[in-house]
Amino acid sequence: MAGLYARFFNRLPLRPLSTDGQLHLLDAQESRRLRRIQITVIALATAFAVVGVLAYYLPIYACPEWFPSARVSLPFFDAPVTLAWGASLWALVLMMLELWALTFLNLASVHEIAVATGFLTADNKADRTAALLDIGLEVRSPDVRRYGIDPFQGLNPRLLFLFNLVLRLKGWIGNKVIRFLTRLLLGRYAVRALLDFVGLPLYMAINAYAVNAVMREARVIILGQTAVGRLLERLPKVALSRAEQGLLYDTLQYIAVSKRDFHGNHYLLTEGLLGHFQIPPEPCHLLSADYLDKVRGAAPGVRVLCRLVILLGFILDGHLSWRERRELRRLNERHVLAEGEGEVERRLRDFVNGTGTSAWIDAYVAEMAAPVPSNAEEGGGT
Repeated sequence: MAGLYARFFNRLPLRPLSTDGQLHLLDAQESRRLRRIQITVIALATAFAVVGVLAYYLPIYACPEWFPSARVSLPFFDAPVTLAWGASLWALVLMMLELWALTFLNLASVHEIAVATGFLTADNKADRTAALLDIGLEVRSPDVRRYGIDPFQGLNPRLLFLFNLVLRLKGWIGNKVIRFLTRLLLGRYAVRALLDFVGLPLYMAINAYAVNAVMREARVIILGQTAVGRLLERLPKVALSRAEQGLLYDTLQYIAVSKRDFHGNHYLLTEGLLGHFQIPPEPCHLLSADYLDKVRGAAPGVRVLCRLVILLGFILDGHLSWRERRELRRLNERHVLAEGEGEVERRLRDFVNGTGTSAWIDAYVAEMAAPVPSNAEEGGGT
């Protein structure tokens, strides 16, 4: 389907819009456009859920003879089991159609967001189509492990598998829970038709959440790419010692471990910083146990750089989880960061809403401006 998705995306029209040309900022007009896009896409996604459920159950009720079943004998069952293969096949067809409809809707919404923010124009559409297609198709970059960053360092693999399994089955599990509660509360009055349709609000909510997540991700990636680019433009070109290079690498791994994720913006940040400071990539880089002590004991300029990277890394994916909030409190207690949870949340909102990150990034870069000597035996300096 990749070729079909690409042709669909390339044929979407580029309507002429007036933008301020500042990709890291969203003015009032751009914000209004994004809200209209969001409302329209969510309404369509919920409508797809309604149509899908009605298209499944109404024909089954109206013409049950169209959906044959068979009685089969299975091991460990005393009596034959009814296999409703006709209804199952119909459900599979409708599920695929709904998934394709949602995919095309995601691609259209990502295209509209990119155009509305000024990220996508007629001049650069050919160059940026691949990246935007990955956002719309929710494709993770195949190079996420290129720099040896492992967000799951120290995590039990069995626990990770169980978490991902529940995450994949959340719609089905949610529907079963709702059916059980309905039957428990209504007892024998919970007729089959009610049980069949009671999961509809859940499917509508899942569709709305899914497309909203894709739209939010598109905006976060567009704003994040610009924020990382502006940061690299402002950082001084200095030579770091081997120990300081390792500390910066640790900082990037620390962000990934704190988030238990390696977002596309984190990949750009890692790629940009390693290239900027000429740090050779490693096949696997594990976070050292005394990382926070190393940051506190680093030269002033390097310490400020690590603080800046931590703060930017915490907001670049547009989320701040309970785990990261707990880690922020630990950073405050260890006097690594001066910014508290409330301040980081405010900067996160500013980033996601497109009101800018330049002011505090520039303040950090200015604090790094004075040269800082490094250990002579390591060679180089800041």
